[in-house]
Amino acid sequence: MSEPVTAKSQLRSEIRACLAAISAETIQSSSIAIAKHIAAAEDLLSGMNTIGLYSAIHQEISLSALHQLLPEKKFVYPLCQPGNQLTFHLVPESKQLLANSMQILEPQPSVHPEINITEIDLIICPGLAFGMDGSRLGRGQGYYDRALEHFKGLKLGAAFEKQIKASVPHARHDAMMNYLVSETGVFATTPLQE
Repeated sequence: MSEPVTAKSQLRSEIRACLAAISAETIQSSSIAIAKHIAAAEDLLSGMNTIGLYSAIHQEISLSALHQLLPEKKFVYPLCQPGNQLTFHLVPESKQLLANSMQILEPQPSVHPEINITEIDLIICPGLAFGMDGSRLGRGQGYYDRALEHFKGLKLGAAFEKQIKASVPHARHDAMMNYLVSETGVFATTPLQE
């Protein structure tokens, strides 16, 4: 097993254990605070019309409140496709999402039209851990890394403060975030110098 994979799996285990200790009440209050930070980030949202969200699973931050906080924006949600690919679909209200076989809430292609990723201005990404340098550690399936490979818009990682490190193990093909948001606010990442 290569060194980066070992470091990634170790950090994934540590973060999962840390997240398991967070109460449902804390997740809910932090989710609302984080959604409010995003909605108040006027500089970030200026000129942003279409925003990619995700439906929270396990102990992830839920951003469904953004539908109410930013009613003028269009929101798209990812749909898992074969080959660990994502497509994004326009969803006017988060309550329209339906649970798939793994109980993950997803858009319905028959109801929610697919939006080309080139039409999305900002994608808010989940992750197990993020680095202040923009690095992101996902769950290991590579869905977001593939989807964001040619994405030209802004990428914002959403996480609890305890999920944010100086840097997290990453490879060249891993998507880097332009901004992070936590309970403390929204801030720009600072890439490390090579």
